[in-house]
Amino acid sequence: MNRTLLFFVGGALILGGAAVLGVYWWNLRDAAQAQQLAKESLSRATARPIPLVLPEPGQAARHAARRGDILGELNIPRLHMSVVVFEGDDLGILRIGAGHIPSTALPLEKGNVGIAAHRDTFFGRLQSIHPNDLITVKTPAGTSKFSVTETEIVVPTKVEVLTNAPGRDLTLVTCYPFSYIGRAPQRFIVHARRIE
Repeated sequence: MNRTLLFFVGGALILGGAAVLGVYWWNLRDAAQAQQLAKESLSRATARPIPLVLPEPGQAARHAARRGDILGELNIPRLHMSVVVFEGDDLGILRIGAGHIPSTALPLEKGNVGIAAHRDTFFGRLQSIHPNDLITVKTPAGTSKFSVTETEIVVPTKVEVLTNAPGRDLTLVTCYPFSYIGRAPQRFIVHARRIE
């Protein structure tokens, strides 16, 4: 009886593990496919640049980006890191790329641009980032360049990291610790200032 029970439990564990690996592989495949399609779309859009429309003096800049829109491509050359940035920061967006945090400025706008991604996929290499590392955000309307000023580790409720401040023109957000399994208790923040 014990031997039969062990056989069934062992079989169930093997099948469960295979199912989890299958779902993980499927999600990675979907993300890679979404990134490839988005990069091709960006290349076509960049080949015929769109004019940057700035607001009239005294008017606030408002963007018409909708959830899922492709905003640009974030690159950190020293880390050999490249990821497409979509509008939105929900789980569906972060499964396929980096997400622009809607309450923050858009790339090329004045203000602090907030971008989030998962630590176990697109932002995993941030654990090796250094001050003065170059970050570029390429959009169909142009490219912005940023230099890393600092990193910090905060609790998830510390949303002040996204506010406008001197030297804070781009903020990257991911979960921390990088090697944590499950819901990470903290956030790893990268601040950068615009240099071009």
